[in-house]
Formats: sequence, C-alpha cells, structure tokens
Amino acid sequence: MGFFPGARTAWLALVCGFCVRAAFATPAAPQPQRTDLITDMPAAGDLAAPTNGQTLYVLDEARGEVVAIDPFDPAAKRWTAVSAGPRADAGAGTLAIGCIDTSMLAMLCRNRDGWSFQTHRLQPGTAADPAKPAQSVVIGRANEAAAAAAANAKSPGDDRACLAISPSRDWLGVSGLPAPLPAVMRAPIAGARIGGVSARACPVLPAGMRPTAATISMAEEFVLFATDPADRAAASVFVSFYLPPDPRRLLHLDTSLPRVLDAAFCRADGTLWVVGGGPRGESGGTASTMVAPEGLWRIDAVMRNGRQSAAAVCVARLEGARAVVCLSERAIIVTHGRETRTVSRIDPTQTASTP
Repeated sequence: MGFFPGARTAWLALVCGFCVRAAFATPAAPQPQRTDLITDMPAAGDLAAPTNGQTLYVLDEARGEVVAIDPFDPAAKRWTAVSAGPRADAGAGTLAIGCIDTSMLAMLCRNRDGWSFQTHRLQPGTAADPAKPAQSVVIGRANEAAAAAAANAKSPGDDRACLAISPSRDWLGVSGLPAPLPAVMRAPIAGARIGGVSARACPVLPAGMRPTAATISMAEEFVLFATDPADRAAASVFVSFYLPPDPRRLLHLDTSLPRVLDAAFCRADGTLWVVGGGPRGESGGTASTMVAPEGLWRIDAVMRNGRQSAAAVCVARLEGARAVVCLSERAIIVTHGRETRTVSRIDPTQTASTP
C-alpha cells in the first residue's frame, strides 16, 4: 500500500500494519514497561545516542554538562562526558546534542557572540574539556529583541532549538533558532567535521512557520513539526516531509497533537516517535481541555477517505515529556517531568507490571 510520495518515505510502509487505530489512545489503555534511568538530574534535557545504542548522552540544562550512561546498566556505568563550561551570560549554554558517530558528540551552543556548533571527541570514563572542542563552527547571530518577542509568544518548552543528524552522517539540520536566523538550516558532515551552516537546499517554509521539532528519516528526509500559519482554526501540529536538496514539500499531514516537542525515528523498523500532547485552548474561551495526554506518541500511517493521513497513538503517558531518542524498537528513551525531570527507558512491546 503506497502512502507518502516516492519510495523514500519508508517509515510509512513500515508502520502500515497499525493503520486501523483510533487517533488517540483511550485513558484505559495499558501502559508499557518503564525503567527509570536517571532520577537525580532535575534539569535533564536533550538526549543523544550513537547508532549502536550502547551509550546514552543526557544534557544537564542547569549545570551545562553532558552525562553519559549505559542505558541498560546506568547504575554501574555513568560518567561526565563533557564538563560544564563557564557561562558568560544568562542565555549562554548548550541547547541540544547529537551523535555524529560512536565517539563524536555535536553540541548546539549559544554564547555572547551568537550560535555555534562544537564537537568533542569522547572517551569512556573521561570528561571532555568544553574549552577545547575538536571543532567550532559559527552559525550566526540572532536579533535579541526578535528572539525575546518570539519566546514570549510561545508556550514554555516550545522554544527549544533542535539538532538532528542524518542516519548516513552526511549532514545535519538545525531548527528553532530565533529570527532573523532562518527557520531551518543544514550543514554537510565530512568524516567527523561539520561544514558551513546555511539555509541552502533547505525546506522553504511558509511565512511565520518555525518548527517546534525536527528529525531525519531513515531515507534522509528532513521531517519538520510545526503549526500551520495558513490554518489558524487548526491548533494542532502538522508533520511535513522534505528531501534535500529539493526545497519543495513532499507531504504535509495533521498529527492532531496540540504540541510536539521532539521526534525520533527507530532505525530498526522506521517507526516515527514523538513526545508532546497536552492541553489545547478551546475556541471562544480561556479554558483548555486535555485532548491529548502528555507523553510518548507513535505517528502511524493511515488512509482517510482515500487520502494519505497520519494518526497519533499514545503509547506512554508521561507528564512534561520533552525529549526522545530511539535506541531500538524495545528501547525508546524519554526525558519527562516538570519541576524535577526523569530520564526513562520505555519498552512498547511489554506491558507494565501491575503492583
């Protein structure tokens, strides 16, 4: 059954077995098996893992350091992968992380001079010095007034910048940086070195659209999540597919979710996972209704009235879910929580044990 245009959209074909599902899981749906990996990092944030899935990197947003753990034996194997660096101002720090290969970590950073990528060569049990990156690549400067206005217009958590590295490790994408920087940018990767960052060969987005999450599919498609400024009546997030260097949009589908904060593909089966959900304001009032529980969601392929569509299925209800990375079909890692965050491993193939 063909859904998305072209053979490159492999994730849809791989999940087509799930196409007869409701858009949202019912409140009585059983929860999957959950294992909490980190419970003592209140400001745990972005996640990254190499293709072999043997190490999980977690950004500590409060301290500015990156912690590494064995995702299947965190108590025995945990160390500081990149030490915390000095903060020159309140807005400085690391915003997102990603793995170029098994030993090279890319970090999206901000300081008083603007935005940049830094890379660090990592060794197990050793903390890399943030002042001595393997490479530093300037992205650009942002207009502070415009950035403040954009941040004030967003809900808390919607303004996180996103870094995505392609499965081929030939290029990376970044989104979520404030105007006047482009909404989406790309950079080539040669070996472990990042090339120049620009908006060339990037998706052409409608005016006013700035993604809240982005990822790259197994077929090297740039997959962006954003509300559609052309449809103010629809408050839900749309998912759009692009295949660089062609800037044209291949597909644009309504996820029915009011918020999507992060996304990741599963290398093993091509499933698209996102974290988000939450309240949506009702028309004509200030009240909000929990139309989609916060947590881990799977985006499935469906056909509705003969048209390609997407359905969001809640797999795990997790308050304040904000970051996701997929190690395998049995190990999806999620950062969640409000005042205090937790990093958990979710196994969707197993049901949680009843106390």
